[in-house]
Amino acid sequence: MHPFKKDNAEKQSGFRARRRLDKALPYALSMPAMFFIIFFLLVPLAYCLYCSLWRCDYMNFTKYVGLQNYIDVLTDPDTIKSIGLSFYISFVSLAIALVSGTLLALWINASTGRFAYILELIILVPWVTSQVVCAMLWKWLLKDDTGLMNYILNQFGIDSIPFLSSRTIVVYSLIGVMTWRVIGYVMVQLVAGLKGIPKEYDEAAMIDGANKWQLFWKVRLPQLKTPIACSMIVVALSNLNNVTVPMSLTGGGPGKATTVISILAYKESFSYYHFGESAALSIALCLVTFVLTVMYVKAVKYEL
Repeated sequence: MHPFKKDNAEKQSGFRARRRLDKALPYALSMPAMFFIIFFLLVPLAYCLYCSLWRCDYMNFTKYVGLQNYIDVLTDPDTIKSIGLSFYISFVSLAIALVSGTLLALWINASTGRFAYILELIILVPWVTSQVVCAMLWKWLLKDDTGLMNYILNQFGIDSIPFLSSRTIVVYSLIGVMTWRVIGYVMVQLVAGLKGIPKEYDEAAMIDGANKWQLFWKVRLPQLKTPIACSMIVVALSNLNNVTVPMSLTGGGPGKATTVISILAYKESFSYYHFGESAALSIALCLVTFVLTVMYVKAVKYEL
C-alpha cells in the first residue's frame, strides 16, 4: 500500500475510534449513577409493588390478592383519617411558609450589607439541619413538664400549655415545627427570584406613581410565579413524605392524633408486620408524589 494511503487509513481508523469513544463516554460516566438508581430506587419500588399484590404478613407471601390490599387500606377509616390529616398539616404548613417566606424574602431583599446575609443564613439553618436533631430540639422545648417554653410561660404566671399531650394542640405544634423547617427554603427561592427582577421594572412602576403595595402586587409578584410554584411543590412533597419529624416529635400520638400517612405506613410494616397493606399504602403515596413531581417539572419549565 502506498505510504500516503496507509497514513490516511490509519488516521481515519483513529478518528473512528475516537468517535466511538466519545459516544460511549457519556454512558460510561452515567453508569455509576444508573447503578444506584436501579438497585436502590427502581428495584425496591418494583418489589414494593409486588408485595402490594400479595397477602404478606411477617414477610410470608401466603396469597395473591391483586388489588385487595389497595381496597382494604383506602377504605379503612384510620387510613382515610390519616390521609386527611396529612393533607391538612402539609398544606396549612405550606400556606404559612409561603406567606412567611415571602415577607422574609422582601425584608432581606430590601436589606443591605452583612446583616442580610447573616439573617438569610440563620433562617436557612433549619432546612439544612438534620430533621431528627430539629425534632428532638423542639420536643425538648415543648415538653409539658420540663420544656423551656412552659418554663418561660410559668415565669410570667401563665399555666403550662400541653403542646405535645393535648390531641388538639399537638396538631398545631407539629404544623409549627414543620413550617419552621421549610420557611428557609421558601425564603431562599423567593430571594433568588427577587434578585433576578430587573431594577428597570421597579423604576418604571415608581415613575408611573405605583405605591409599595402596587409595586409588589403588579410588578414583583407576577415575576415570582415560577419560584413560588417550585417552592409549593417541593414543600408539599417534603411535608407529605416526611416521617422523621412526626415520628421524632410525637410518634403519632397522643393516641392517633398525629398519625400521618407516612407514620401509618411505617407502623403497618414495622409494628404490625402487615407488609402487603403497607406496600399498597406506600404505592398510593408514591402515585400522589408522582403527580406532584410532574407538576413541579412543568413549573420549572415555565418561562416568563
